[in-house]
Amino acid sequence: MHPHDPQFIAQAAKVLSDPIRLQIIRLLREGKPVGNRTPVCSRNARAVCPEDLKQGLGDISSSKLSYHLKELKEEGFIREIREGKRIYYFLVPERFDQLVESIRKLYRTTT
Repeated sequence: MHPHDPQFIAQAAKVLSDPIRLQIIRLLREGKPVGNRTPVCSRNARAVCPEDLKQGLGDISSSKLSYHLKELKEEGFIREIREGKRIYYFLVPERFDQLVESIRKLYRTTT
């Protein structure tokens, strides 16, 4: 699917329309919480582990968090880093830029 295809934009918008996913994005943008006891990712100090996300989201089950992370990852908004048994997540700013640019190009009016 081409980035400027309305279906491409609609799918991205659908993934971003969930309030929990938007909270996850906010937490990932803020990065690893200061003073948190979970190990820091050696390849990306701002990457956040699911335990940190669960703490920031409050009352959310591991399976529900996993589902939302999968949706964001499949759409390219986040990536994961695996270190041993731990998984860390971080934002992909270029994907957000691509979405904004796609919307601009598809819906820009010429005058």
